[in-house]
This record gives sequence, structure tokens and C-alpha cells, in this order.
Amino acid sequence: MSLKVYFKVASFVTIMALLYIHMQMKIFELSYNGKDKEKIIHQLNDSNGALSHQILTLESANNLGNQLLDHDNNSLQFMDNERVMKVMAPAKVEKPVWNMFSFLNRG
Repeated sequence: MSLKVYFKVASFVTIMALLYIHMQMKIFELSYNGKDKEKIIHQLNDSNGALSHQILTLESANNLGNQLLDHDNNSLQFMDNERVMKVMAPAKVEKPVWNMFSFLNRG
């Protein structure tokens, strides 16, 4: 084998080896970037869940009621027994004969 052919083969093999190493490095770089993005996505999903829970907690009826009743300048309050109006109605008078036929009133 002549020296000229040997250098051509050696140059070709060297260039191919460098291209192969470059491609392998790019593959590893892309995989590391993908893992980093996957971690970011998991962190965003976790924070999204936590924020959704906080929003639902703030919108809950208990929290809204507490906010309405806790303000000092607010005149809202629960109804007490003094403010409930009582209506007197006549007692219902039933005839004793109809009590025997109470099964007719069932639906």
C-alpha cells in the first residue's frame, strides 16, 4: 500500500470517526435537554395542582363567608331568634271519622 492511499484511508476514517462522535454528543445533549424539560414540566404540573387547590380553597363557601363576616365595617350578621317572624295559624281540626280512613291519604 502506498503512502498516498494510506493517508487517504486514514483521513477518511478520522473524519468518519469525528462525525460519529459529534452525532453521539448531540444525541446525549438532546437527551439531557429533554430530561431537563421533563423536570420543568413535572414542577409546573405540581405547582399548577397546588395553585388550583389554593384557588378552590379561596373560593369555598366557608372562606367567603368568613371574609364577609370578619370585616369590622361590615354590618352583616347571621339571623338570630329575635328577628324571626312567627305566624300563628289556626290548628287543623280533623274529624275522628276520617282518622279511620287514613290509608286513603297515603300517596
